[in-house]
Amino acid sequence: AKSASANLSRSATLSEAVLRLWPLISFRRRMRVMGFGGLMSQHETKCSKTLTIHILGCDRVECSSEETLRKSVGPFARWMSAALQSGVLSTMQTSSAEAPQIDSLVLEISGPNVPDWILSREINLLPSSSELGGLVSAIAVFHQREYHEPNTDEASAVLTPDLAVAFNAGIWGYDSWKPTLSFMCQSEGNDSYACTPFIITAYTIEECEDDAEVISEVAEEAVVNRMHSSKHDNAVLAHQLWAPESNPFSSRIERKTASVPRKYYENNAWQ
Repeated sequence: AKSASANLSRSATLSEAVLRLWPLISFRRRMRVMGFGGLMSQHETKCSKTLTIHILGCDRVECSSEETLRKSVGPFARWMSAALQSGVLSTMQTSSAEAPQIDSLVLEISGPNVPDWILSREINLLPSSSELGGLVSAIAVFHQREYHEPNTDEASAVLTPDLAVAFNAGIWGYDSWKPTLSFMCQSEGNDSYACTPFIITAYTIEECEDDAEVISEVAEEAVVNRMHSSKHDNAVLAHQLWAPESNPFSSRIERKTASVPRKYYENNAWQ
């Protein structure tokens, strides 16, 4: 059971995040289709039935092999297909508006330490074509870059994210996260990344709270910078959807560390 919790932690966390945030995800998708937040590119129009999730800060933990990747996020792809087929996501709607039509899933996996060998791959996450009502396709694609850096791979366009996730990010301990957080606080009318729901997990609740402090500091700095720019307005650059809390889908296998007396578990807390 402990081994299964470690294998399933990322997928179960993604599933719970989608369930919890589905009303917001659906609202943002409807606004994009209506032209709010900038016109959709031709490529995005063709992919309007694609749910896109960006997974940030990845490395060999998620991408050491195709088997490792499928073990990490494959169960989420299968859950997403089953959820669409069963109609469970439609029950999460908070308005009478028509639920967004989704038939494809793209997981865009990025990080400066994504292995070279996987960069040109497009990995299928479904064992076979789903039945009517589920996902037609689910793939993972890869970018070796910091999230705030421009995508230089002309063969692989970055789709507008419906959700962004960083597993065990350690934001409190790495200043390299600050440019990415600042980038995500942008609120330009035509910025595809503006107001993207961002889930961050941590090994402990204390580290999750430390992450929240850094995020708050970066967001406050972004507000000050905007006030002193020519784009001064009352735009909301960041909003905490929920405070740091225990993640019910944490791994149950302790991650041994000699640096601190606390017990570490992957995805033990989230916000």
